Amino acid sequence: MLKINKKKEAAVAESGRAANTAAAQGISAKGNALYMIGTLALIASLVPLVLGFSYLLLLREPKLQEEQITDLSASFALQQAINVQGFFGRLETRVQSAARSPLALSAIASRSSEDLGIVEQAMLDYFPEVISLRIVPIGDMGTANFSGGNKGLRNHIEVDMVRRASEGHDPLPESYKFEDGWLTSFAALVEHPRINDRKAVIIATLDNKEVAKQLASLNSGVGKYTLEQTFFTNGGSSRSDVVASKGQAADSYFKQYAEIPDTNWKVGFTPSQSLLTELNISQVPMYLVLGVIAIAILVAIGIFLVLYPRALSSEVNRIISEADRKSSLELSIPELVTVAKQLRRATLRALRQSSGGSGSGALPVPEVEDITSTGSGTDLTNPMFQSQSLLDEDSDPVVEESLDLDLGGQDDGGLTTSLGAAHGGVPGTIFRAYDIRGNADSELTDEVVMNIGRAVGTIAEDMGEQTLIVGCDGRASSPRIKAALIRALMESGRDVVDIGLVPTPLLYFATRHLSYRSGIMITGSHNPAEDNGLKIVLDQQTIAAGGIQDVRNRMNSGQFSSGNGRMVREDIVSAYIDEVLQDLAIAVPLKIVIDAGNGATSEIAPQLFEELGCEVVPLYCEIDGRFPNHSPDTSNEENLSDLVRAVQDQQADFGVAFDGDGDRLAVVTSSGQIVRSDVLLMLYAQDVVSRNPGADVVFDVKCSRHLTDLITRHGGRPVLWKTGHAFMKEKMRETGALLGGEFSGHMFFGERWFGFDDGMYAAGRLAEILSTHGNSLDDSIAELPSAVNTPEIIIPVPDNYKFKLIDQIVSNADFSAGKINTMDGIRVDFSNGWGLVRASNTVAALTARFEADSVESLEAIKEEFRAQIALVDPDIQLNF
Repeated sequence: MLKINKKKEAAVAESGRAANTAAAQGISAKGNALYMIGTLALIASLVPLVLGFSYLLLLREPKLQEEQITDLSASFALQQAINVQGFFGRLETRVQSAARSPLALSAIASRSSEDLGIVEQAMLDYFPEVISLRIVPIGDMGTANFSGGNKGLRNHIEVDMVRRASEGHDPLPESYKFEDGWLTSFAALVEHPRINDRKAVIIATLDNKEVAKQLASLNSGVGKYTLEQTFFTNGGSSRSDVVASKGQAADSYFKQYAEIPDTNWKVGFTPSQSLLTELNISQVPMYLVLGVIAIAILVAIGIFLVLYPRALSSEVNRIISEADRKSSLELSIPELVTVAKQLRRATLRALRQSSGGSGSGALPVPEVEDITSTGSGTDLTNPMFQSQSLLDEDSDPVVEESLDLDLGGQDDGGLTTSLGAAHGGVPGTIFRAYDIRGNADSELTDEVVMNIGRAVGTIAEDMGEQTLIVGCDGRASSPRIKAALIRALMESGRDVVDIGLVPTPLLYFATRHLSYRSGIMITGSHNPAEDNGLKIVLDQQTIAAGGIQDVRNRMNSGQFSSGNGRMVREDIVSAYIDEVLQDLAIAVPLKIVIDAGNGATSEIAPQLFEELGCEVVPLYCEIDGRFPNHSPDTSNEENLSDLVRAVQDQQADFGVAFDGDGDRLAVVTSSGQIVRSDVLLMLYAQDVVSRNPGADVVFDVKCSRHLTDLITRHGGRPVLWKTGHAFMKEKMRETGALLGGEFSGHMFFGERWFGFDDGMYAAGRLAEILSTHGNSLDDSIAELPSAVNTPEIIIPVPDNYKFKLIDQIVSNADFSAGKINTMDGIRVDFSNGWGLVRASNTVAALTARFEADSVESLEAIKEEFRAQIALVDPDIQLNF
């Protein structure tokens, strides 16, 4: 055997020498095909890349940028058109309402020039934006009488507007040149409600400088706004004149228009050079991206050109070293398998031929070590296709902790994990679905409040918010909490504007009125006196579950920003009252009982309604954080008993109660009937949708299904959503809704107001509706669809159990006869009514409500819910 091996080695060596000799005699390499392939691959990769980026840089990006600027200009024009339309609409409504006051109607009935003059002067005092106002009585012939002259009208335009209005037409407002400026007039017919033949035309004129102020009220620094009026000539041609303008603009190439409905006006917007500069998309990042991609391709090809020859050389050496073996050979480059087989055949053939020359016949097969693969031979086990194990059994699974906040999945509805251990025992139950709330002494200690303040200050810094507004309600613990909070915010580097003791809506208003968009309100809302909490607004948005989770996570990390902030004090009350007075117009003074419940609205609410012209009967309007007369929760109808008596005793038009921080209201009619909030929302919806056909109205799952029918019947779009003021505001922003409301008493006006919940403003809108329409609140409610229903029912359940219980009810209950909605708890709609049970986001309880067509049906629905809940937890004490 040893001799055979030696013979084989000699044959192989001889074969190798022969091969080297052959190579030296005539075999040479002409170029390097591998490097040529790499070069071609590089060119093939770079050419489409260069062409693609050239298209982006030279054609697509400039086109997209131009479209972006055009779309933005059109958006600014439309926004301003809506603003101008709203300004004239509100002004005309106010003028017409004033013209229907008792004093004005008396003058119209008498047709006395002296009486009309007194009314004209009084109305001019009431409308400072108007420079002239005339009331022209209509004669017995049904037309305006100008026999004694033009009644002080300026020109034929105003005379023609009065004539058309007297004939029953609705003349469009019209701008015209007068002396050195532009004026705008509008006219409307006013009819005496009781004397059929007593009519008058009221015509009001304002200087277009007032219109220019309106143009400046929105985004005045971004470009130039123009209000243009179309004039038609007798020949049918038209021209447009600029009747008001504001701002500075660059080239008019990007100018866009928006028509104002029911007028001959359009608003034009031309962006300023500074705006164009801001919108100019720098192409440097794209060049950088192109460069990075090109470098990456070059590096990849370079790595390929370096490593592939090495791998190829290694494989070739293996093939040569094992060419004389018949054992299995595993290769990492499949393309070399054919070469290896041919080389092995040739080598073995050469060995046999060299041995056969001795005449001894075929060469015996040498004894060699049998090297076999441990794999199956498939591609999946080939090292070429595996860089690591297909299943790493030693790796640890990744466990993610889900932190839901009061959304139905946590024991306590909040964040109940490790924060307590990290920061001195902070209870997870204070982190609610849309605020932070707990016992003021045991849970909202100075240390906890300081950590909350540092966390919010750090998050505000990340958002670019340098200044936060801070307000508080009248609870005994609020000054202490506010002091700790302000100190923490300043230590985090934030500046603070302290607006003092105010209702929550004034904190929201301050983030719109002042130049600061974020703030924190210290309030326990409608909770008992020993509780308190924080409602947080960042960038004009009340944070909900995700934002509260961010605060908690930041507290848990302990990583806070630091600095030395400053504090100033600001009085926001007068600005708020002025804003409400400018918006609301109460035509007929009303008598109103206001129950502030010793809460934060105790001083401001009576003052506001007195300035609106109402007679106010105050009830518990002294701030006392102990709430000695009744709980500050207006959703509990037992707390309204004193208000009911006061309204009946005082023979008031209606009564209104506000909760502890003034973002909720409850209403009582003159007969003492408590108006459920979903019924109140019906009144608001009729009013808002009538002016805004197609408007969205958002309401929560506790509201009557008749609300859906009413909104649809009046041309609106009903949107059912989850309970919670932060959730409602999010949905209103998402849908662009003009109105929203919760059964708990939160009302949100997006039309004419800012979209946040404001009990005082909502009460003012109710007073405006009643004074304008002339019906009592009892009569107005009688015209609405009704059903047999319950108030909100509170079922005490521990915080750490309420969401579990709801989950079990949703999973196990069988309401096969109804339509189930699990958006917020479980609401089941039947053919004759509906029922709801859900976990409260603010107290340790479930809340329930039921509605049906009859008492019998209502009891049947209750029984269905009792039975299904008993299947899940037979020990729970149900109070319905």
